[in-house]
Amino acid sequence: MIKAVIFDKDGTLFDYAAFWGPIVSRNALAGFSRFPLDEKKIDEMAYKFEVISGVDRNLVNHPNGILFRHDKIFGNVMRMVIASMKAGLNPFKVAKVLLNLMDHVSDDIDEDLKNAHFPDIRPIFQALKSRGIVIGIVTNDLTVSAMKFLKALKIDDLVDFLRCRDSGCLSKPNPEAIKELRKLYGLKGKEIAMVGDTKIDMVFGRRGHVGYRVAVLTGSGDEKLLRRHSDAVYPTILDITKDPVLFEKS
Repeated sequence: MIKAVIFDKDGTLFDYAAFWGPIVSRNALAGFSRFPLDEKKIDEMAYKFEVISGVDRNLVNHPNGILFRHDKIFGNVMRMVIASMKAGLNPFKVAKVLLNLMDHVSDDIDEDLKNAHFPDIRPIFQALKSRGIVIGIVTNDLTVSAMKFLKALKIDDLVDFLRCRDSGCLSKPNPEAIKELRKLYGLKGKEIAMVGDTKIDMVFGRRGHVGYRVAVLTGSGDEKLLRRHSDAVYPTILDITKDPVLFEKS
């Protein structure tokens, strides 16, 4: 029996591209505007960066992007270096500008959250809580930012366990957060389920010896890869209510 469910945040609780696509594009355009390029070239370079990062202005997720495939970072960085050199730009300066912008991408997130259209996931969390299931969120976001999202999603009062980049535990896929949850609630690994959108989430669950791993396609969207590393795959978080393990009938 599942007694706790750990959720990833971005790409799991909501569609990654629908929210982050415009923000990444906005920052990419701002970054390349700092270089001596004409408007057309700025737009072209910004779009290339969006695709390489993993999400673009057209609200499309790119499964092999940096955001979703940490094992492909070197190849993606080289793609950006080559694109920069072809545009006559110093790749080191490009990297410095873009990394700085992306590192602060959520600094002004309040306005974006006000205008966001998130799925209504509160009923799902309420259904889990009514069954006595512990709900956890493990994300590589910062705590302050994560709490803003949970409030915008109207689930902040339903989350029992939150671990973020600044929580003092190692980031996914290191299973330290799962070990903390197990110790805190006296649970066995097989009593925990993991719900995420990337291979990293599934590996995180496997290394933490969870009993059940569920993938949704609103993040990386790489169904073929996720099926190899999970027990079940659903189009969105709204579809997990059909899952016979998470919502086992009494």
